[in-house]
Amino acid sequence: MTPEAITRQNHYVPIWYQKRFILGTKKSLYFLDLDPPKTLLPDGRVIVRRDVGPRAPKSCFWAEDLYTTRFGNTLNDEVERYLFGSIDNDGANAVRALANNDLGTIHNLFQRFFVYLDAQKLRTPKGLDWIKSKYPTLTQLHLMLEMQQLRQMHCTMWYESVREIISAEQSDVKFIVTDHPVTVYNPACLPTSSACRYPDDPSIALKGTQTLFALDADHCLVLTNLEYAQNPTRVDLMTPRENARHYGQTIARTDAFIRTRTVARDDVVSINYLLKARARKYIAASEKDWLYPEKAIRGAWAAIGKILLPPADELWHFGGEVYVGYKDGSTYYQDAFGRTSDSHKYLQKKNRPTALGPNDLCGCGSGRKFKKCCKDVPEKERVSWSVYSIRERNILFSNAVMDILGLDKGKAWDDVRRELSDDQVKRIHIAFESLWPKDTNIAGLLPRPDKRVFRALYMGPIDPRTIAATAIGWLVYFDEIVVINPFTNASHMKPEFSPVHSPAQYKEQTLKNVMLLLTLAPFIHAGVIHMIPDPADFNADFRRMMWEVARERTANSTPSTKDVAPFRKLVEDDFERSTLRLPDDSLRSLIHRSSPKLTPEQVESTVRYMKQKQANDPLALLQPMSPGESNGQLQITRSVNLELALFLGQSTGSTIYTDVPILREHLHAHTDAVSGPRTASPWMLVSEIMQTIEFTLECNPELILQIRSSGDLGEVRHVLRRIWNAIRTQETTSNSKIAEQLAEELQRAGEQVSRGWLSSARTSTRSTRLQRRFEISIPAGGFGRNTVHRLLIIFGPPNHMTAIPMAMFFKEIDARQSIAK
Repeated sequence: MTPEAITRQNHYVPIWYQKRFILGTKKSLYFLDLDPPKTLLPDGRVIVRRDVGPRAPKSCFWAEDLYTTRFGNTLNDEVERYLFGSIDNDGANAVRALANNDLGTIHNLFQRFFVYLDAQKLRTPKGLDWIKSKYPTLTQLHLMLEMQQLRQMHCTMWYESVREIISAEQSDVKFIVTDHPVTVYNPACLPTSSACRYPDDPSIALKGTQTLFALDADHCLVLTNLEYAQNPTRVDLMTPRENARHYGQTIARTDAFIRTRTVARDDVVSINYLLKARARKYIAASEKDWLYPEKAIRGAWAAIGKILLPPADELWHFGGEVYVGYKDGSTYYQDAFGRTSDSHKYLQKKNRPTALGPNDLCGCGSGRKFKKCCKDVPEKERVSWSVYSIRERNILFSNAVMDILGLDKGKAWDDVRRELSDDQVKRIHIAFESLWPKDTNIAGLLPRPDKRVFRALYMGPIDPRTIAATAIGWLVYFDEIVVINPFTNASHMKPEFSPVHSPAQYKEQTLKNVMLLLTLAPFIHAGVIHMIPDPADFNADFRRMMWEVARERTANSTPSTKDVAPFRKLVEDDFERSTLRLPDDSLRSLIHRSSPKLTPEQVESTVRYMKQKQANDPLALLQPMSPGESNGQLQITRSVNLELALFLGQSTGSTIYTDVPILREHLHAHTDAVSGPRTASPWMLVSEIMQTIEFTLECNPELILQIRSSGDLGEVRHVLRRIWNAIRTQETTSNSKIAEQLAEELQRAGEQVSRGWLSSARTSTRSTRLQRRFEISIPAGGFGRNTVHRLLIIFGPPNHMTAIPMAMFFKEIDARQSIAK
């Protein structure tokens, strides 16, 4: 492509769209610069350039190289030419059909219209500035890539909204066009509020937020959340709508548009005032006077909301339930908010707490006192109080498992090993799925970043054999720990692989998972371990995006035998355990094939040894392996990859820690840490002191629970909390002595804890201790990744960390095996 063919004047408001606002035989629009250039003269006078005048659409709403990317000296305009070329073609036809009420074309282009609308929202200078504000740094190329990835994020909620097209045909004032045509409004958010601070707008997910898009000079589309439309005076405008989500599957009527209202002059002026107030720099209109609605507006900012509310007697077009039947006999159900089940009804708290005292348990279900949890957190930033929390669901699930297996009725663990049935496996996983249905808003349940808590996310295999050394033992040093839930959610699985439809193949895995759940249950109840289900279980789009970026990241790398060693040990252990379940005759045959020189007596002795080993192994089923392919065992090793670790860590305000070398390498090789500045870190001394401390890990869960309950050995935990907060808030930029002071405190705390371990009683039967050392990594830019920022914008909670400032890697001091059998 020659340089002359490159399109460098990028129209972020298409020319065809601008022409829809020109009335009669005119060829131009009156174009107003809201912040015209100023020239300072030598004598101190300021000359303001002309701010308004007629312009042809070709000369309006463009910027040079807004979408152009560079590869060396080569310019590329494919974003303008191919991406927006196709989107604008569909958009032009869809906008024309909506304005003319062409139902056939509206039906055919319904989805493509909203794709255009979302792209139009993000392609403007304000939209691009909004994207840039959500990432630490973006090159022009990466900005274009992120815009393309984000450009359909609002479509699902718009499909489910009340859609009204307001007419200004009877008014002598018509709608204006702005440099940010997709305008977002919430009556509770004044233009001076933080929610409206440039380049932000109120979230579309909030109940009271409406989206406006003028189709032309005579027609304006208004999208209103159903709950607000139905009860405009009785809803909290700043709380999220039901099942608020980006992306996601839904069904909507393509012919449902309210078209009964024709608004008068004053209402059009008020709407134009709103459009102008949310513009960035430029607006245009067919008449010059229409550019100054502030001169004629009546009423307050919030009063505009009453104009935009759809008529109550037309809401019958929207809401309700949808049932779809298919030829194969299957069905699909959806409620008014896109939920595919009614599970939300029984996951709602029946008696939601209202007025709490400082020492009452917090209404969010964290298990902490109100004064130490949500008391000083603004209500809109709290974890939901209306539904069961992650902790509460895990407690309910633990109780259900105890009931299903009879453990609450006096049965022992060996009874479970002998009697575990397909029906019990099925019931356990049905209980799990009912507590974690597909439409769970997992982001709304995640614990929020909290400066009062030093929280850590374990990045590695989650398994009952290693959990003491990888999580429980570290509760002496961390306030709270986040681990991934190992149970499989059957809601998105094919029947042949599902623990609900094919439970026989999950018996061994279920026994391990139950052992892990019961081991962690006291810590879950205490609120110090968060066992979080995989967010990929709830949203197919999240799963697809995360897997895509993970595949792209690892496309050119192959793990070595050393890299997978921590996982391989567990897999080999599982294989041996399955082998021991073989019938005696099968074991004899296996021994004879592997060691043909053994005598019959030696073979029998080996079989007895193997069966005794099986009997002594708490994770082994005391059941013979049944023949047949359907009885083969699926062994699942759950872990957290880089993308999920960053997503959960930034969402929950957690540091990341791991003992898996390859995962440590991923943290440093595939995040912003690798490209950050190489200047000497003020935290180097803290890192050096950390490596000198020997961390004692107690592997007996009962003793750890006693230590945490008593408050003993908490010195390191307190200092690590202070270090974490200082790094997060970059305190060293204002006081270079803070890092040095904290390093000294860390060294003293380590010595105190070491003395505490030495003086504490250790019994030979109850206490098992390991020694570990930590390496701490504090890169200048923290640990972040653009692809994960994208996941956070689309699927994460609204308040998350921009990067994880610190990661920790622990390793054994001695060579003792850390898998306890």
